[in-house]
Amino acid sequence: MKTFCKLTAQSPAASYVPLPRSLLQDEALRDISNDAKVLYALLLDRASISRQNGYVEPDGTIRLYFTLEQAQTKLHRSRQSATRIFRELEYSDLIVRRKQGLGKPALIMLNYPVDAKLIQSKFWNTSLNRLHGVCFQ
Repeated sequence: MKTFCKLTAQSPAASYVPLPRSLLQDEALRDISNDAKVLYALLLDRASISRQNGYVEPDGTIRLYFTLEQAQTKLHRSRQSATRIFRELEYSDLIVRRKQGLGKPALIMLNYPVDAKLIQSKFWNTSLNRLHGVCFQ
């Protein structure tokens, strides 16, 4: 059995995956499954790593790779379920996947709702503000 510690004011900060409030509060996104919301949060986490490593398109769009197998492992779901979850994010326009060819992972680009409340962190500089104008319906 796993041992747990009580969280106190002196506890070190835990590692976490950011889950945007807009996924929980936006009426247009309320029908998205919790698995899709968690996958989107994992993709946001991966995007911060991709950005730090310079995987940025000429227009400033961050590109990332997250395979179906990685989604299966992280979400503890079957291949069929992971495929459905990716499609759900695509149909809701939260991600765009571009196939790269046989045996290569799809290139993924993230979108966010126009009215989402965004914050600046030490990892996301002001270039994100310039990209805020790249919106669609």
